[in-house]
Amino acid sequence: MSDIPITAYKCKKCGKIHYPFHDRCLKCKAREFESIHPAGRAKLLTFTQIFNLPWGFDERFLIIGIGEFENGVKAMGQIKAEDIAGLKLGMKMTPTWAPVRKVQGESVHGLVFELA
Repeated sequence: MSDIPITAYKCKKCGKIHYPFHDRCLKCKAREFESIHPAGRAKLLTFTQIFNLPWGFDERFLIIGIGEFENGVKAMGQIKAEDIAGLKLGMKMTPTWAPVRKVQGESVHGLVFELA
């Protein structure tokens, strides 16, 4: 989705995608990259549930996961689900950019995956 304000970096030499940015490609050590953005839906690669949240979260727990977008970008975000019982590795998720918490009354936005 083009409205997700995340920038990943694709090595111009070997094509490895990096997110976040690295000074050198982790695969071939090259230093030239092209900027790319997540595209399409995301496939759930892994997830966990966090119960001991830092200050500023009103929820009892969070479910976070790593999703791989259709163009190969991998990113971590919150998963909008009641519990982990319905989650399965490989399932498709719809990415959004949405408020994830409030700090001093201001909304902080981040990557949120909604189950498809």
